[in-house]
Amino acid sequence: MINKNFAIGYVLVSVLIAKYFLTTTQLVNQIRLMGRYEPFWSSNFCLGANCKQVAANCLLNQKCGQTVGCINRCLLDNLDQEDKVAACAYICEMTYGYENPQFKEMMDCILDNKCLKQYPEDGPCRGSNADAITSVKRMEDIEGDWWVLRGVNCGERPYPGGYDWYPCQHERFIKSPSGQWINNVTY
Repeated sequence: MINKNFAIGYVLVSVLIAKYFLTTTQLVNQIRLMGRYEPFWSSNFCLGANCKQVAANCLLNQKCGQTVGCINRCLLDNLDQEDKVAACAYICEMTYGYENPQFKEMMDCILDNKCLKQYPEDGPCRGSNADAITSVKRMEDIEGDWWVLRGVNCGERPYPGGYDWYPCQHERFIKSPSGQWINNVTY
């Protein structure tokens, strides 16, 4: 299964590198995480077996590397609160990984090979058509700036929250000169 010397060497090198990038608490949590086969070793073995080149391409790309580092910090900061990891990882993906081809390629490889377990579901939508704004009949009715403060389908136990919990979503609906509508979203 795991070569003992390889595992010890991997842990030591990882700790030496990590001390420059992680807080003390994150470093302790990284060591705790490395003591678990699931998810740490199983995910890394899967990546090594199936996604070596894709992972190397990602880590050589600044935005992709930042995204992966941010997601790792989410995991380490919330090691005992798994319900917060998905929302935190989403912020990382939208901040650093959005439209990054190397990150998308790595995520596709990870998902295609089932290298990570699936996040918990966000929960059912609790809104209905009766909660909608009924005065909107055409795109021009929503042209301009809109702020989403909090959605209605996330945040209650046992659901962890996700898109609806993303802070201060600012959506701008703009009509381009060609007549195409653009939803320009910032977070």
